[in-house]
This record gives sequence, C-alpha cells and structure tokens, in this order.
Amino acid sequence: MMLKKMEQYKGSISLILMIIITGITQILTLMKSSLVAGIFGTGIEIDAYNLANSIVSFLFGFIAAGISTVIIPNYVRKDNQKNVDAFITVLYCLIAFIVCVFIIFRYQIIGLFSNRDELFVNICCNVLVVLLLANYLLAISDVTVAYFQCEGKYNLPKIVSLVAQLVVVIALLLIPNISIEQYTYIIAIGLVINFCLDISFAIKEGWRVKISFLFTPEIKKMFYLFLPIVFSTGIYKLSLMVDSTIAARLETGEITVLSYASQISNIINTLLIGNLLTYYYPKIVKKIRNKNNQISFWKQVILFHLIVCLVIAGFTTVGHEAVMVLFQHGTFTEKAAKYVYIGALIYIIGQETEVVRDLIYRYFYANGITNVTAKNGFIVSAVNIITSLILVYFIGFFGIFLGTVIASLVSLILMFIKFKTYFGFAESIKTVISSLLKNNCIVILTIIIVFTFKRFIFIESLMLRILLFGIITLIIYIVLSMIFYKNFREMLKIE
Repeated sequence: MMLKKMEQYKGSISLILMIIITGITQILTLMKSSLVAGIFGTGIEIDAYNLANSIVSFLFGFIAAGISTVIIPNYVRKDNQKNVDAFITVLYCLIAFIVCVFIIFRYQIIGLFSNRDELFVNICCNVLVVLLLANYLLAISDVTVAYFQCEGKYNLPKIVSLVAQLVVVIALLLIPNISIEQYTYIIAIGLVINFCLDISFAIKEGWRVKISFLFTPEIKKMFYLFLPIVFSTGIYKLSLMVDSTIAARLETGEITVLSYASQISNIINTLLIGNLLTYYYPKIVKKIRNKNNQISFWKQVILFHLIVCLVIAGFTTVGHEAVMVLFQHGTFTEKAAKYVYIGALIYIIGQETEVVRDLIYRYFYANGITNVTAKNGFIVSAVNIITSLILVYFIGFFGIFLGTVIASLVSLILMFIKFKTYFGFAESIKTVISSLLKNNCIVILTIIIVFTFKRFIFIESLMLRILLFGIITLIIYIVLSMIFYKNFREMLKIE
C-alpha cells in the first residue's frame, strides 16, 4: 500500500530531490557571495568583475535555453543522430567565433558599456577574457544536460554543479585575502571542473557526438527553431545587460548591489523555476499529442505558480535578515545590504509572472512554434529598456528593478493572448486567472499574518529570527493553501 502511494507521488519526489540538490548548490553560491562581499565590499574591483560577468552571462545565458529546446525533442523522439551532431558542431563553431570577436575587441566593448576610468576598464577586460574561455567550455555541457534530462537523470548534472561550487567555496575559505584576478581564476577552475565531470558522466551514460558539417533540410529546420529562441532570449538578456549598463553609469557600488540582488533572484529562479521547467518540458513534449494535454498543463501551471508564490512570501518575511547575515560584514555596509534586499525582493515578486510565461513558452516550443516567443521577447525587452530608463530618471536606482518586473507582466499578458489565438483554452481563461489571483491572496494574507507575529515577538539573533519566522511563514502558507484549495493534496501529484 505504501509503495503504491509512493508511486503516485513519484514525480513530486523526483522533483523535490532535484530542488534539494540545487538548494545545497545555491547555499554554496550564497556562501561564495558572502565571502566575496566581505573581501571586496562594493569597490571598483568587484564592480569591474560584475560588469564583465554580466557581459559573459549575456553572451552565454540565452544559448542554454535554445539548445535544450531544440535538442530535447530530438533526443526524446530519437531522431537521426547525425542531424543532432551536425547541429551541435555548427552551433559551437559559431559560438567560438563570437567569443574570439569579444576577446579581440574587448576594450571597445567595455567602452560601450561603461564610462569609468582606465583602471576599471583594464580590470574588466582581463576578467572578461578568462570568463569567456571558461564559460565556452561550460556551454558545451548544455548539450549533455539536455541528454541527461531525456534519460530521466535530472539530478546528475545538479550533483556535478554542486561539486564544482564546493571546490570554489573551499578555495575562497583557504585563501581569504585574494586579488580580483585570483578570484577570477578560482571561478574559472570551478567552471572547468564542472565541464570535465559533466562530459565524463555523459560519455559513461552512453552520450556520443561526432563532428559533422552536414547541412541537410532537417538541420536547417533545427536552426529555424533555434534562432527565434536565441533571438527572443537574447533580446531579454540584452535588456538585463542594459540594466547593468545603467548601474555602471551610476554611483560606485550600485552595479555590485544590482549584481547581488540579481544573484539572489537567479538563485531562486534556478532553484525553483529552472528545476520545474527542466523536469516538466520533456513531459510537455511527450503529452503534446494527447487531446487532454491542456488540462494537465494548466494544472501544473497553477501548482508551479503556487510554489513560486511561497518563495515570495518567505523572502518578504525573512529576506532582510537573510541578506544581513550573508552580506553585512567586512567592508559591506548596512545601507548596501538594505539595497540588496529591496532590489532582490522586487525581482523575486516578478518571478510569479515569469514562471507562468516560461511554461507557456515551453508549450509553444513543444508544438514547434518559436517565432511567437521571439516577437514577444523583442516587444517586452523594448518595454523593459524604455521603462527602466524612465523610472531611473524619476525614482533613481530602484527604477531598474521595477522596469524588469513591469516588462515581465506585459510579457505574460501578451502570451495569454497568443495562447488563445493559437490553441484556445480547454479550460476557461477566467478559471486560470482566478486561480493565479487566489495564489496572490494566499501570499498577501501570509505576509500580513507573519508581520503581525513579528511585531509582538522580538528575537535578537538574526539566525533564530530567520528560522522561526521562516517556519511560521511555511506553516501559514500551507494552511491557507489547504483552505483555498480543497483538492490541495491532489494538486501536489506532479504529472
């Protein structure tokens, strides 16, 4: 009987395990950031590193989404391996060419993004070269990660990432007084270790790729699907890069505050949204021919949105204390920590729309439609850039964060309209939206109740406050979810 019940929740258990492993990795990432904050504070060196890292993230960040989206359906359907090999070969040759261009013209590129002094530019350029080369190797692992997903081995690349991050943290603990150049090399070593382990395990599991420069109609079709994804994601990444550029032209330290706030948001994004999409996208591909696939799809959308809303509630109630514990030491000031919390909170609030939009994106991808998301990405990124520039002018630094959240909401509205145009709604759109609004009501009520508790319960220790009010937030959120959803237990069975 027990085994039968366990089988019913097999998907949920697998996903929870994935989240736990990713969570440990992200804790190590936070430890790394905490150590770095204490060493470098918000000075010129870490500002330069963060700008270089933003440029590298812009270049490689959108590639992973495009690769997995194109390759996973081919691996799932076990299409012609030669076509996949040729696609991978041509793609990574193009990426290598782009990396070379960035290295050759690095001083000109940094000049476009910043108006800082010569010392800043030199540090930024030196860091850029190392990060570009290391991240190129790691980008190759995006193919093996897609292979692991199709084989149901979701957690193997997560464990590899955990090991690589552990190496970096140990190195920082052993060498507390380092220069920004030494820190860059430590990060690069961690990325290379990640790449080597990923490739080794993939080969052991049976993954193979042969260099091929064929260009058949099938390969052309794969690039036809890939390029709109790259364009849409790339435009979005460009808007984030514009955020960094705006911060780089403000006061010293604000680009670092933006970077830490983005990092906290990205940790949540990777921990939850990334894992949810990683787990569920192959299932969307398999179920897409099922007439009832929309019912299952929207059920998962509402559940995943509910999970992300729990994070919003948790970070609102104990996020400030967490940021103080992580960053407010060494040369990192109380004001900077407060700015990191506010910025991260705004970003995290925006993730409730991002998870729904990204799931809708995957539904389009599974149906072989990528041009719609590309157009949406272009429009929304334009909104993001324009809104951020306007809000920065009127309200200052936090306008950067608000512009991104507003753009994310616009993106979701547009994708709802496109979904109705292409597929219609098997369930009433009012039912879906009312469920999403219901989740928001649960968040608001949870926050109000927890802050009421915080007014009457004073605890001096930050760690105890995080632990106590974090647990209270979780309990209240679950109780309210059970009140609002009579089928709450049934919802937890991830299909």
